Amino acid sequence: MTATIQTSDFNTWHTRSRRRVRNIYSIVINGEDGNYQTFEVEASSESEAHRKADSLAQQCMVDVIYVEVYRIA
Repeated sequence: MTATIQTSDFNTWHTRSRRRVRNIYSIVINGEDGNYQTFEVEASSESEAHRKADSLAQQCMVDVIYVEVYRIA
């Protein structure tokens, strides 16, 4: 027997200023010798995405040269 499960996330705020907007960002952490790692994170602003990128870069086991942050959606 198969069961179908449907989930939804409804936002009950009526004004845009009160609505929690989440964007998806792609993060590429570039290291020495061409090593890189990619991540996707959710953030409400670009500055929050950069903070998350910095945190991920500190956790990576590569010698970080630079970090790229792109907004996907």
